[in-house]
Amino acid sequence: MIYLNLKTSTLRAPEYIGSEPTQRGTWLNLMCYCCEQENGGVIDGCAGWKDRQWQQTAGVTLAEVREDCDLWKWDGEALVVTFYPSDKEAEVRGKREAGKRGGSAKSEAKTQASRQNGAKHNPSTTQAEPKLTPNGREGNGKEWNEREGGTMQKVEQTPALSEFLEEAKKIGVEAEVATEIWHDNESRPITPYGQWTDYRGNPIVKWQANMMARASQIRSRRGNGTGKINGHSKPEGVWQLQQRIEAAQKEVDRITGNPANKEQVTDSFDRRLKAEPLARVKALKASISEMRQRMAGVEVAA
Repeated sequence: MIYLNLKTSTLRAPEYIGSEPTQRGTWLNLMCYCCEQENGGVIDGCAGWKDRQWQQTAGVTLAEVREDCDLWKWDGEALVVTFYPSDKEAEVRGKREAGKRGGSAKSEAKTQASRQNGAKHNPSTTQAEPKLTPNGREGNGKEWNEREGGTMQKVEQTPALSEFLEEAKKIGVEAEVATEIWHDNESRPITPYGQWTDYRGNPIVKWQANMMARASQIRSRRGNGTGKINGHSKPEGVWQLQQRIEAAQKEVDRITGNPANKEQVTDSFDRRLKAEPLARVKALKASISEMRQRMAGVEVAA
């Protein structure tokens, strides 16, 4: 999970209120690590971990986790974290599985459509018609999920970054902008039917149209690099460049701060950015450096 779901009542519970500030911070770090691992709030086999391993893995010290505290407890070789949101983990896993089933259903649907199309053009080929549900859709439990009220909802699959960038190229959206939109969509929860959600939590039904609209907004917000006065290009000013630098830096912080973008280093307790997020961060930092140089030139000219 990339989000930590805590009820406000948890922060008013006797176990939390009665703990020292250091213990609360330790508990929060343990909670974040367990959410990232999706381990149900139980860190198995950690009783023998050394202090450095605790620091590198969970951001806490051995002395801190060995203290008696109501916010966690030891169960043999395992550490159990109190108030872990197991229900939210189950919900996230369920949505992820729904997305996977959607991908499988999409492939099966394409295969079935190809067979039916071949039968139309080749009368000698006879195939049985697919069984239909009472509402007339194929009775494929993998492709359709029943919604409240008896209607059916097709399970979708969000596109991979490569597919997203390929579509962006077709509709004229810059790769850098498309990558930013894709990562932003991936950082939000998906619906039970495998769809991305917008910042209000509403499902994104047509991600291609959403990408075009979002790209237009980003270009407008950034000024698209230049303005126009009497038909002539106007270079960006200091304020515009500063706004773009701040936006790029926020994106760098978001990517580097997302545990899902990191992987374990072989034969080490360290974690590093995965190849794709790392390339994104390098491109953003190069853009920030270039904009700072341009801003310095604008200030000197002024």
